Amino acid sequence: MKEVQVWPSRAQLRPGEPLAVVIEADAPGELGIRVEDAAATVAEASVVATTAGRVRTIVSLPPGRDRAGYAISVLDAAGAVCATSAIDVAPHWSVAPRYGALSDFGPDEPTSESARRADELLRFHVNVVQFYDWMASHHTFRAPTDEFVDPLGRRLSHVVARRKIELAHERGMAAIAYGALYGAEAEFSLERPDWLLHDGRRQPLALADIFYLQDFSPGSPWRAWILDQYRDAQASFGFDGIHIDQYGYPKHALSRATGTWRDIDVAAEFPGFIDEAARQIRATGRESGAIFNCLNAWPLEGLRDVTTDAATYIEVWEPHTRYRDLYELIRRARVLRPDKAVILAAYLLPFHPERERSHAALAAFRLASAAIGAAGGFHLLAVEGAAFLAEAYYPRYGRLDADELVVARRYADFAVRNTTRLHDLGATDIAWTHVGPTNDAITLAAPGLDAYGAGAVAGSLWVTGREAADLTVLQLVNLRGVLDAWNAEQPALPPPVERLEIKVRITGGVDGAWWDTPDDEVGTARPLPFEIIETAAGRFLVLTVPRLEIWSSVWWRVAGRGGEL
Repeated sequence: MKEVQVWPSRAQLRPGEPLAVVIEADAPGELGIRVEDAAATVAEASVVATTAGRVRTIVSLPPGRDRAGYAISVLDAAGAVCATSAIDVAPHWSVAPRYGALSDFGPDEPTSESARRADELLRFHVNVVQFYDWMASHHTFRAPTDEFVDPLGRRLSHVVARRKIELAHERGMAAIAYGALYGAEAEFSLERPDWLLHDGRRQPLALADIFYLQDFSPGSPWRAWILDQYRDAQASFGFDGIHIDQYGYPKHALSRATGTWRDIDVAAEFPGFIDEAARQIRATGRESGAIFNCLNAWPLEGLRDVTTDAATYIEVWEPHTRYRDLYELIRRARVLRPDKAVILAAYLLPFHPERERSHAALAAFRLASAAIGAAGGFHLLAVEGAAFLAEAYYPRYGRLDADELVVARRYADFAVRNTTRLHDLGATDIAWTHVGPTNDAITLAAPGLDAYGAGAVAGSLWVTGREAADLTVLQLVNLRGVLDAWNAEQPALPPPVERLEIKVRITGGVDGAWWDTPDDEVGTARPLPFEIIETAAGRFLVLTVPRLEIWSSVWWRVAGRGGEL
């Protein structure tokens, strides 16, 4: 079989936008393309590659779909699948924000390398990109010259930053400029002492004596200054929005920006600033949006009434160290802000470039990705092409090797083709009320399976459940035998669950059942055989998942729910 790779030419399609598929083959020949929605073929096409290399073709998708996720398969002349990918449809990237990052803007980076890295992000289906530390300083984004040195000593180029914005746009990715809300370098800050936040001794607050913290409350000169910087970033560079960063402290501070000393409740000031900035940003274009760093979920409850930002973004730190913590962060955010997608910035230290890499790093990725996806969230991880973020300073990322890249792409494809079932069914997790022998609506059984249920309990098979109309979806994550620490190297993968039986109480018929996993090379959902049995205990749907390694999704449609039988 010839070596074939496939990916969509855009990270996400808008309703009615055609799907352009890019195929790369190492030999000429005729190839087939199949597009599936939950194992049902919705579109087909063929393409002839006259030479080795890349070929591009258009596939017509079903009309009238404002929201959908599809699997893409390439078939060889014998009809065998030789490559897979995925694509989704959404009216705006904020509906399903697959967040990635760029952090390298050195003047020596050639255009070909910038394009290669953009293509790698595209193959991860990243549809919104944070441009991290692209600017001259935290207080004045645009440098007087195209080449400059940033506050941490890196040589950067606005030419390269603009190039990467264009490359992102060509691939259907929104470009979001990093812009700290209230940090500015020392020289700027000490020339404007009345703009600063102070501690209880009335001493200026600073981070490592590099960034001084500014009063951003209404009436402060800094607020107007930084909003002007946001406007200039969009107008001068073509950014689609701003990533509004904060530092998690101080909770209270003193300020004399209005002429007299007063106490500032920092959390109480965030919502008004976010709303003003987001409204300004949204006015610039259809693909625009603002993302605020709700660091460690502070102040998540205070953002309940903010509607103008694009998503709930949480940078994860201690004490949120367990898989259960990832789940609870996402669940809280989805309950408090049900109309906002949830992004977790959960950096994976096992991929740090200064650490010796082992197989344990990939296991950590698979488990963390499964935990975040099963909870209904999105994971900020991909950076500069085929690399993962390993810490809060993005330039210190870890590049993936070829084997890691294959697995990471499989997980990205899985999340995209299942996006509606992962993210669009609401916040209520029915596993708490339906799953397990006590709830007795959905029970699981398999050889050697001792514990299962809701809540991401280490040592068990973790289940989440969502319902909408006639559809029920379970996410199954295998946490048996793993360390209960999402950011730790996992010395071994959990033992797989073989022939997992799922038994569901029903009142009527079932129109179909399916399952999917990123842990094999199939690349699409597949029908799941089932039977309906009646016993003295009631009527049951019974289906069996052949094998669960780390993450699987199972769903079924019940006939006649809510109507006549």
